[in-house]
Amino acid sequence: MLTEDLLTYIIEDQLKTPEPTHLIRRMLPKETQTGRIRIISGIRRCGKSTFLRERFRDSGQALFLNFEDPRLEGFDLQDFYKIETIADKQGKTVFVFDEIQNVSEWEHYVRSAYDRKKQLFITGSNAGMLSRELGTKLTGRYRQTELFPFSYPEFLEFRNLQKGIESLERYLLEGGFPEYLEENDPEYLRTLLRDIVSRDIAVRRNLRNESDLIRLAVFLLSNCGKEFSFNRITGSLQISSVRTTIDYCDYLRESYLLDYIPRFSWSVRQQQNNPKKVFGVDTGLIKANSLSLSQDAGRLLENLVFTHLRRRVVKIEYYKDERCECDFVVREPGVASAIQVCSRIDRQNMQREVTGLKNAIIATKVKQGYIITLDQEDTLDGFPVIPAWKWLSDSNLS
Repeated sequence: MLTEDLLTYIIEDQLKTPEPTHLIRRMLPKETQTGRIRIISGIRRCGKSTFLRERFRDSGQALFLNFEDPRLEGFDLQDFYKIETIADKQGKTVFVFDEIQNVSEWEHYVRSAYDRKKQLFITGSNAGMLSRELGTKLTGRYRQTELFPFSYPEFLEFRNLQKGIESLERYLLEGGFPEYLEENDPEYLRTLLRDIVSRDIAVRRNLRNESDLIRLAVFLLSNCGKEFSFNRITGSLQISSVRTTIDYCDYLRESYLLDYIPRFSWSVRQQQNNPKKVFGVDTGLIKANSLSLSQDAGRLLENLVFTHLRRRVVKIEYYKDERCECDFVVREPGVASAIQVCSRIDRQNMQREVTGLKNAIIATKVKQGYIITLDQEDTLDGFPVIPAWKWLSDSNLS
């Protein structure tokens, strides 16, 4: 339990934290007026706090409190009511709580505040911990928005660049973490990976073997766009058990660092048994932490297409049969399509890419398919071939 004077000091002191020198408007779904609690979730350092500070900058309505501040050690549920008293004294009517999952049983207070018509905005960087508390205590009372590192259009605005192959190649290598783009130091992205593994997973899960988590994260980041098997990873990295590997992979996903997509099958059981593909949240983070010494433009481009799709939809699959493969299948209404990603189409790979598209469309019953390349634009056997820089920057295409 903390005193009201100390809490007031911390709140005011946190406001002195320097803001980014270059702010841009984030491209999020249009908000609707609602009395529900607003949750902004996403990977650490992707800009959640900055997004909310920018939103309330001119109104002066919001009281901000970041629970990653070590001075808040010992904060308990009763201290939330002291925060309300401070807000009343300062004329604040909106509460913005960063990384609220650091407070034990925070959902009890949030439920109480909601019932008392308090306006709450919450950020969090662990999807698993948020979803458990939200699902048990706050069902139907919140609206969740996921925030990712900068998209390609946001990157263009930040860097003051024009869309095209040159800026796309920069985006592939640099990614979209705002602070990294300010600093241009690859060590920032390596430190970020260690922070995610340590603070968002190991500490919160009370895990002792942090080195296994780091090795697993680096291995998966180095193999983005590839199929993987829990059994094979367990053996190659000498992790104690397959169950531990599965749990660790789940934790890495909950931290928004990685995501896994299943192979398409109409059978749920078969889909669960098939190998999955792994993708990272940001190509710059992948590049900085990958064990691969070569710059694999094809796999980075495939990962970039995945992250762009993931901003719009949750369920993404890949297709594979005995003869061919299709990189992505999305079956949600309005965006249903099969997508091939190939850095460059030539005579050697043309038939393979087209066959994969055709077979995926027949098997999954989606209506359209197209091929995304680095810079080629054409029509191939009836399928549009679209430059990635155009597809990523045109919402009508994606």
